[in-house]
Amino acid sequence: MRQHKWTEEKLAVLTRLFPIESTKHTATVLQMSMTAVKGKAKELGLKKETKSCLAERAEYVRSHFHHSSLSEMANKLHISRTTVMRIIERLGLKRTKEQTFQVRSRIRSEIMRRERRRVLFGLAPVTRIKVVSNRSRIQLRAKLKSIGYIVSRASNTLYYTEDMERRCNLEDSGTKLGLHFLPFPGEEALVLTAI
Repeated sequence: MRQHKWTEEKLAVLTRLFPIESTKHTATVLQMSMTAVKGKAKELGLKKETKSCLAERAEYVRSHFHHSSLSEMANKLHISRTTVMRIIERLGLKRTKEQTFQVRSRIRSEIMRRERRRVLFGLAPVTRIKVVSNRSRIQLRAKLKSIGYIVSRASNTLYYTEDMERRCNLEDSGTKLGLHFLPFPGEEALVLTAI
């Protein structure tokens, strides 16, 4: 006969999942029988959430389905993606190709922004999405900007001012990576280019 050992970790998962998930799903996550899960839940006084809570969740999913991802809705409602999918199935919701494209495009853009920030700070990527063509150049550019160089957004040109201490070794590395260094144009030059 199979024995069921309840650890602190399993009890925490049971307390979190039992009220909001199906007993079958909770049992699968805990790798225990449904009978053991039901028995322990009764012993701890755990109850399934009320119908009004389910109705609130269904309403949230209905109103956010066309512009939010499953993970975003699950995180907001503090439930699993599986539960969100069950709610969507019950409600009979479907996205158009355009809506699916917009949600995926937005999520991909957010992931790429996060990955670019990680590259700037010299952190390892979390995904396999290639967000920069020359990681070393991007990191060096960010470092030079942090020590006072003025970075041109449109190109790989960095400007230095007369009163700043230049870093020749970093400039040499930057030149090898395709960066250009110029003196910062004075106010007269800026006025002339504006005219």
